[in-house]
Amino acid sequence: MIKLGYLDENKGNRNTFYRIFKKDFEVIMLDDFEKVFTLDLLLKEIDKQEIQVLAVDYKLADSGVVQYDGDQVLEAINEHKRYFPVFMMTSYVDAAIHKVNNTFLVNDKDGLSDPKIVELLKSQIAGSVESYNRIVSGIEQRTKELETKQNTGLSKAEETELLNLHVELNKIDPISNPLSPDKMQTEAIKDLRDTVALSEKILRSLRK
Repeated sequence: MIKLGYLDENKGNRNTFYRIFKKDFEVIMLDDFEKVFTLDLLLKEIDKQEIQVLAVDYKLADSGVVQYDGDQVLEAINEHKRYFPVFMMTSYVDAAIHKVNNTFLVNDKDGLSDPKIVELLKSQIAGSVESYNRIVSGIEQRTKELETKQNTGLSKAEETELLNLHVELNKIDPISNPLSPDKMQTEAIKDLRDTVALSEKILRSLRK
C-alpha cells in the first residue's frame, strides 16, 4: 500500500484527511512538529518514514509549529528530491496559486466533501507514485547502461549524457547518489587534466 504523508497544523483537518484516505493508502501523519520543524528535518523525516507521496497544507508558518509554508515545501522537494510526488491541500487556494510554479499541485480542501473529486484525487495520487518510480527507474537504467559501456568507450555525446544523468540522480537522492569528482569528469576533461599534468612535469624537468 502506498505511504501517503500528510502535514497540517490543524488536528481537525488531519482527522478529516485520515478518514477519507485511510482505506486506499497508508496515511502517515507528520504531526510530531519537532521532527519536521525545519525543511531539512522534514526531508529527513520523509525518508525515514519511507513516505512515497506527500500532501501538505499551505498556511503553516503562521501557527509557529514549523518554520515554513506549503509553497516552500514544494520548492525544497523540487530542489532536493526531484520528481518526488507532492501536492497541496489548502483553504487559501488563490493565495497558494500565486506562490507556486505548478498551479495544478494546489487543491481546495472544500473539494474533499465531494466524492467525485476525492476519487479523482486518489487516482492522481496513485498515478503520481507510479510516474515517479517509472522516471527514476528509467534514469537509473540508462545510467547503468552508459557506465557499463565506459569500458569500451563512450562518444562525447554519451559522456555528456552520463554526466547529466549523475547530476539528475543527485537531485533525486543526494544521499544515495553523491556527486564524486570522478562522476563529474568526462573523458575529455580527464585527458585535458592528464595533458596539463604531463606538461607541468616536463617543465619541472627542463628547469632542472
